[in-house]
Amino acid sequence: MAAIQVFTYNLRIDVPTDGVNSFTNRRGLIQKKLPGLQADIIGFQETSPPMSQWIRESFLEYQVCGVGREADLQGESNPVAFRKTSFDLVDLHQFWLSDTPHVPGSRFSTDQSSCPRICTAVTLLHRASGKLLRCYNTHLDHEGPVAQSQGLSLVLARMGEDYARWPMPVVLMGDFNAMPDSLVWKSAQGFAGCGEPLKDITWGVGGTFHDFGRLEPPTKIDYIFTNLPCTAEARPVEDQEEGVYLSDHFPVGACLELS
Repeated sequence: MAAIQVFTYNLRIDVPTDGVNSFTNRRGLIQKKLPGLQADIIGFQETSPPMSQWIRESFLEYQVCGVGREADLQGESNPVAFRKTSFDLVDLHQFWLSDTPHVPGSRFSTDQSSCPRICTAVTLLHRASGKLLRCYNTHLDHEGPVAQSQGLSLVLARMGEDYARWPMPVVLMGDFNAMPDSLVWKSAQGFAGCGEPLKDITWGVGGTFHDFGRLEPPTKIDYIFTNLPCTAEARPVEDQEEGVYLSDHFPVGACLELS
C-alpha cells in the first residue's frame, strides 16, 4: 500500500483588479505555503501560460502537464502537477468538452459560455509501489447547466472508455461550478464505469469558493471523486496572511491509499 496526497486547487486567473489578491501579489504566499501541503499530485484550474511557467520555475520538484484551452493552445489550462521523484508519466491526453473533443478551442452549442472547457488526464506510475493511477482534472462551465452536464457526461464516458482499455484506479477532480445537490454531482457520485464506484471524498469539507473572504458562507464547488480508499478526512486549506489569500478558492486535499 502507498499513501499519496492529492489536491484540487483553483488558482484564480491573474486579474490586476483583484488588487492585493491579484496573482502577482499572491505568488509569495503560494511559494511559502504550497510546500507545506506535501502534495504528491495537484490538479490546478484557471492557470494562464505565464502562471504555469511560474509554477514550473518555482516548484522544481513537480512536473506540470497540460496546455491552454483556446484554439492556439494558449489561454487558461487545467494542468496536473506531480512529484518527479514519486511518479513516472505513462500517458497524457487533453480533450475539449464539446461535440468535437479533439478540436482545440471547441465548445458545446447549447448554453455554454464563451469559454472553451477542457479535461486534462494523466496516467501515472507510482515508482515505490509499482501501482498505476489515472487522474482527470477539469473545470466545468460557469454559466450553462446543460453545458455542465454535457461536459461531465463526456468526462465520465471517457473515463469509462479508458478503464475498459486499461483498468486502474481513478481520481476525478476540479472546479465543477455546481453545488453538491446538482445534476453533475449526482452523475459523478456512484459512477460505476471504472470498476468500484466513485465517491466524493470531499463531501464533508464545506464551502470552497469564498471570493477572497467576501462570500460568507463559502459555496462548495470544488471536488475530488475517486474509487481509492481515503485514509484521512479531506480538508480545505484556509491559509491567508493580512488579507492575502492563496486564491478565491480554498485548495482541497486528501490522503488516498494507492492499492
